[in-house]
Parts: sequence; structure tokens; C-alpha cells
Amino acid sequence: MKKGFILVLLGFFALSLLSGCGGSKDTAITSPYNELMKKSNSIREAGGIAAVGQGQSAREDIARQKAQSNGRQQLALALESKIQVMQKSFMEEIGSATDTEINEAFTDVSKTLASTTLRGVFPEEERMISKDGIITIYVLMTMDPATFNQVFLDELQSKPKVYERFRASQAYEELKQEMEAYEAQQ
Repeated sequence: MKKGFILVLLGFFALSLLSGCGGSKDTAITSPYNELMKKSNSIREAGGIAAVGQGQSAREDIARQKAQSNGRQQLALALESKIQVMQKSFMEEIGSATDTEINEAFTDVSKTLASTTLRGVFPEEERMISKDGIITIYVLMTMDPATFNQVFLDELQSKPKVYERFRASQAYEELKQEMEAYEAQQ
């Protein structure tokens, strides 16, 4: 009996070891959106400007137009956003001390607006998925850094007060760097 019990235990032990030998397969599936977002993030980390747009339609051309338009909207929101937020909280207690009813309500409303002119924006890469007659297109929209820099400088020069603040912040940064270098020598 003891021998049979030991054999059964050894059998379970061997099976548990063998079941671990199947290897592990990477089952993580990345979506086209996530793949393009990774590329967008690497472009931004390198100093560029990029966003991912998404569009759906039964027609490929309309899905593409929607995706590119959504990508441009995301770029505009990344460059300039005006956000309005309103929160309301309401609480009331009705009844006597032993028999009360508490009513609560919470409302959170936000609105995001963007108003900017985009120049030099173009689709860099596109992914398309067709499922059940619906076409979904993901597009990576990028902005040429040289064009963006020129537009930024043109806007600064057209608004003298903004340009003065920008130049003052540059001067402050130069002074700060010189002071740090001076203190490092001491």
C-alpha cells in the first residue's frame, strides 16, 4: 500500500514537471492602434510631432478621410487646447434620525477646444482592418519639424508680447546655465 502511494506521488510529481516543459508562448496581441501609438511616441521623443487617428466606414475612402481628419484633430489638441471643466456635487438627507434616506448626485462635464492652423501634416503610416463589412483605418499623422518650427517662429513674431516673453525666458535660461557653470567652478 505504501509502495502504491509513493508511486502515485511520484507520478503526480513527474506530471507536474512535464506540464511546465510546454514552454510559454507570448499571447499578447497588439492592436494596430497600439503599434502606431508606439511609433508616435518614439517620434515625439525624438522631437517630432505625431498623432494617431482612427476612422470607420463601410467604404475605404471614407474611413481613410475620417482617420486622417481624426489624426489632424489629435495633433491640434496636442499643440493647443482650451479646456473647460465643471463639477457639481449634491447630497441631501431626508427623514428623521432613525429612518433617513440619503440622495447623492455628482456631475462632471468637460469640453476641450482647439483652434490652430496646421501646416506640413501628412499621413506617415496606415493600418487597415476589415471585419463584418466595416473597414477601420488607423493612420499615423506627422508634422514636418522644420515646417512646425517656422510656423511657430512666424506666430511668435506676429504677436510681439508673446515673442518678448519667449525671448525673456530664453535669456533667463541662459543666465541660469551660466550661474550653474560659475557655481560648479567654485
